[in-house]
Amino acid sequence: MIKFVSRPNIKYLFYLILWNLLRKVERAVMNELFDFDNTSLFTLLMFIGEFLSGFAITQYQKKFTEQKKSISKAPTLISITLIERQDDMIIPDRETKIYILIFFSAFFDFIGFISSVTYLVKFKYISGSLESRLSGILTISAALFFYFLLKLKIFKHQIFSLLIIGICLIIIIISEFFFQEINIFFSYRDFFSALVIIFFIHFINSLTDSIEKYLFEYDYFNPFKTLMWEGIFGMALSLIYCYFNNYYNDIIIYYKNNKTSKFVGLIFLLIIYIILSGGRNVYRVVTNKIYSPMVKTLTDYLLNPIYNIVDFVRDKDFISSGKSNILYFIINLVLSLIVTICGCVYNEFIILFCCKLEYNTHYEISRRASYAMQDITNLDNIDVD
Repeated sequence: MIKFVSRPNIKYLFYLILWNLLRKVERAVMNELFDFDNTSLFTLLMFIGEFLSGFAITQYQKKFTEQKKSISKAPTLISITLIERQDDMIIPDRETKIYILIFFSAFFDFIGFISSVTYLVKFKYISGSLESRLSGILTISAALFFYFLLKLKIFKHQIFSLLIIGICLIIIIISEFFFQEINIFFSYRDFFSALVIIFFIHFINSLTDSIEKYLFEYDYFNPFKTLMWEGIFGMALSLIYCYFNNYYNDIIIYYKNNKTSKFVGLIFLLIIYIILSGGRNVYRVVTNKIYSPMVKTLTDYLLNPIYNIVDFVRDKDFISSGKSNILYFIINLVLSLIVTICGCVYNEFIILFCCKLEYNTHYEISRRASYAMQDITNLDNIDVD
């Protein structure tokens, strides 16, 4: 009934999950040890990491391309053969449009990150994991972009997965009304505002992934060069935003109010954050290039069940009436598991052999093609008198 299927280059998916996890842990450590979090400076640092990683890999490619090595001896980077776009390739879009699309990709990434680290955190009484628990929105919106913008088909097992994910998201939101403490400090208006921000964040993040996929597949644009220019545009937007909102003062205030040794430790962790952001975004674009935006979105919530357990055990989340609520936790743990499984079904890491949900999966199509080839071979081997 159920089959787990590996995919080519699946290691890049695990690398992305690992970099996501490391950056999440590093942010938690920074918050615990230095009480420094939820500042827009992280947006600037993230884009610096994007630029540096994209620039470094692009220069690496350029160095070996100039040496005019044969394709059979082409260098590899993170096990991907680096083949440059050929001059005789027909590119559907002009260069101006390509860079405009990259700017919008960086702009949406900037807006999404700012909304998460600056505006959503103002709702102190909302569950800290609600944004991640609603990450299934990413897969739904990415699939819609995939279908309506890129004009690609969505098959039966994928429609089934999206339907179940949607139902789970609705139940998650309904459960919040029962367990969320609504009072003078956190009104229904605040709750709806937080939900709108979360939906907005996930929507534009999936739009960023779709724009990048379009650039990679239709304009054959180098993913690492795309990452470099997103970093440049993103840094410019972040610098302007920080300047007009005085977010540079966060570092100055921290320096004045703490010991020099603690400040040096913070700077060290901020540098680590840049490195982790660079690595995370390198594997993000690689995953998007090799697979699809929907596979990339899977990495955003694949570990949610584990995160939920950790938060509950540490009494950091699923709080209702001033204490940890076991029912609140179990409902969301089960729903997170279902969303994760459905995300795997959509992306064909899990095949369901029922109601013909397996029929249009790559695994089944390949298997039928293999049997067909065997039948043809057997017919060719039959002696005709």
